[in-house]
Amino acid sequence: MLGHSGIGLTADTYVSVLPDLACRAAEATIHHVLTAAKPPAHGYAAARL
Repeated sequence: MLGHSGIGLTADTYVSVLPDLACRAAEATIHHVLTAAKPPAHGYAAARL
């Protein structure tokens, strides 16, 4: 309960930040995936293991 007197206060307080947090996490994931998918800048493919 994070030190609050009841679960209701905890839930009401933190549930409002979850949609924004989820959106930021999704955007960061998209950024990382697209960055990793870009071809190398030097013009040839990296060696595959």
